[in-house]
Amino acid sequence: MVPTLRSLLAAGAILLTAGPLAAATRLTSHVNGALVPVEWKASSFPIAYKADQRLIAALPGGAAVLDRAFGAWTSAPNSNVSFRSAGIEPGLRAGKDNQSVITLTDELFNDQKAIAITTTWDEGGIITEADIQIDASLVNSTYNIPQAIAHEIGHMLGLDHSGVLSAAMYPYVTRGTDAPALDSDDRIAIANIYPKGNLTMAGGTLQGRVVGDSGPIFAAQVVAVNDEGEPVATVLTDASGEFSLAGMPDGTYRIYVEPLDGPVETRNLSPAWRQGVVSAFATSFIEGNPIHVESGRVYGNLVVRTRGGAVELNPRWIGVAAANSAEFALTSTAATVKPGSTISLAVAGDGIFSAMTTFEVLSPGFRRVSDYRYAGNYVYANYEVGSTAPVGSAVIVVSSGTQTATLTGALRVQGGSGPGPGRVRGVRG
Repeated sequence: MVPTLRSLLAAGAILLTAGPLAAATRLTSHVNGALVPVEWKASSFPIAYKADQRLIAALPGGAAVLDRAFGAWTSAPNSNVSFRSAGIEPGLRAGKDNQSVITLTDELFNDQKAIAITTTWDEGGIITEADIQIDASLVNSTYNIPQAIAHEIGHMLGLDHSGVLSAAMYPYVTRGTDAPALDSDDRIAIANIYPKGNLTMAGGTLQGRVVGDSGPIFAAQVVAVNDEGEPVATVLTDASGEFSLAGMPDGTYRIYVEPLDGPVETRNLSPAWRQGVVSAFATSFIEGNPIHVESGRVYGNLVVRTRGGAVELNPRWIGVAAANSAEFALTSTAATVKPGSTISLAVAGDGIFSAMTTFEVLSPGFRRVSDYRYAGNYVYANYEVGSTAPVGSAVIVVSSGTQTATLTGALRVQGGSGPGPGRVRGVRG
């Protein structure tokens, strides 16, 4: 039996020694001296789990909260993921016992500095059991409990953290009670691991390499953004700087690469990623025209060259307020906005200078309608969100002098009501 993999609501992806990962950041295990991604075998579905009675009694909404969280993953298109409740029992405890359980644990945050944690066991890379522990501080808080549990279920399925602010696998949780939602990055990742019908994942594949002044760049985030400004899928480069994005829907994409210099950093990821040393570099787009992707085709030999040197620009926070407002609650998680609204949008971080730093939203549904204004370490402006703005996440591109940086998935366009901006709490798990 392989030692446990402990996924904290801020773990990352681990590198395959045999080649680049495909459109997902995966939890891995040591098998015969090599790191291999872990996953459930097809016959394990529906995955059975038990819930501790104490947890169900403590959860606002009871068992329905778990149903919503599991439902977020089972509804992912093109994936063969399903679960089965094996009942609610008193006295369940996390630990290797050949049954997957979800329990309430006192003082988990004090011990592990986490409000939720998932532990998996595997044999040769095949997951045999996964236990989720929820800290009592979460169920007694105003944080988004369904979203936090959905995040842990992603770990249960073998996913690691994502650097996309709007993704369910992003390592921080916000306040609110809205239903858990998967981002495009989550959906493509899970469909790559568990394709429907046990067939090879449909879609096109983008393959390439990221290099800097000193050679290949390890653990840089590669992003494929479509013509609606949505970050459709991401992956981290391996030690050779190589990447592979599989399962890409038909469409036109621009590819860019960004460093893990915040809000998500290599320390948020699993240990193998922390071995990489990512030199500071500005966000870099692949040269040439956008790439038109068709299902079943492989687009290889894509090279992204980064620019080295001193990098000052590093946006880490965003804020959304009423139009013309300068009062922002800055957060490092995605802000939800509605089509047809006008907002004041702020970006904060390092290297932001008055009259020099600007930013734009890649989505064609956003239009800046004011001059930029500056205060402290942030820049802000009014934006109109068009009534037909594409639903989904969007990228903010920040520029200052010759430097460019991105906040991937910093905005989420949503038709219904969503959580407002607010302070966030980091979680490991």
